[in-house]
Amino acid sequence: MKDIEISKYLKRLKLNDCNNSLEDLISLQQGHMVNIPFENLDVIARRNINLDGDHLYHKIITNRRGGYCFELNTLYSLLLKALGFLPKPVLGRVWLRNPEQTPPRNHLAHLVQISGETFITDVGFGGLTTRVPLNINDPSEINDNDGLVRILKLSDYQFMIQRKIDDDWANQYSFENVEISTEDIYISNYYMSTNPRSHFYNDNFIGKFTSNGRIGLFNNQLTERNGIKIVSKKRIEYGIEWLNILSNDFNLKLNFSNVEFDKIFDKG
Repeated sequence: MKDIEISKYLKRLKLNDCNNSLEDLISLQQGHMVNIPFENLDVIARRNINLDGDHLYHKIITNRRGGYCFELNTLYSLLLKALGFLPKPVLGRVWLRNPEQTPPRNHLAHLVQISGETFITDVGFGGLTTRVPLNINDPSEINDNDGLVRILKLSDYQFMIQRKIDDDWANQYSFENVEISTEDIYISNYYMSTNPRSHFYNDNFIGKFTSNGRIGLFNNQLTERNGIKIVSKKRIEYGIEWLNILSNDFNLKLNFSNVEFDKIFDKG
């Protein structure tokens, strides 16, 4: 990534110069989550999800779009490398809503080492995920501004990220600190973006963190939360109203054809 590209990327995150310290990693993750939305609209429009770095930079930074986990975290890893970090990709299993069967490895995140400690950093997971990188070998409860999060070591190489809700700890996703290949990522991305059994294939997901919570648009249901508490819900009609919400609340400008918009507006 060239210096001018790094500068434009950091400007999108509303950050100045960064290096490879823990403080800067925290700023990078939080800046990404607040300023670049999670969205799977290209999947719904049946576009090919291309993980090439130049393509992702053009889509997300130049054209000011968002993306889903494979896009956001792939591009984020390129920025981390350019700033002197050495990100290691990991694939996660999503445990939201307590699935009865073991979920597949269908979420991408990255590990980085800082001063001999290993942290997981992730800018592409919605829900009640952590806003800050977590030391994978430290199970301490961390207040990330939305409430308490922690990471548990399940085995020598397996870990679970959890969020405290009332008096219980809710699983977010687990991951394994093992080597994976680029092809592993491509296979997961291909399945999640093309298979009808993938939830991203069937419904519109748009989300963006705010300074004190998160806003989310699932199909045409807009939800706002403060911390982890939902404070409002309302229906947004597809068409001009829906597009205005994406423009004003999520800062997204879309360039879909009428045929692609028909696919997007056919959900929910």
